[in-house]
Amino acid sequence: MAAGSLDFRCVAIEDFALNSGDAPFDIAFAMRVGALDGRHPEASQAALKRIKAALKPGGRLFIDGGDPLKEIELGCGLRS
Repeated sequence: MAAGSLDFRCVAIEDFALNSGDAPFDIAFAMRVGALDGRHPEASQAALKRIKAALKPGGRLFIDGGDPLKEIELGCGLRS
């Protein structure tokens, strides 16, 4: 955000990857992603690994889990 830019991606989480030349994201926001909202727990770990791989170290993931937004911890237990 300090750079003054904002990029959006609309993609199935199982297909998500940075494009060649893309810089890692500071923040990710997931809306209606079953793997992250509990509907498909078996897909959760794979989804979180893909997201973590696309974020800068210390990057943050938020999901539409109600008011306020829910932040998902991408701690050291996940390997990219």
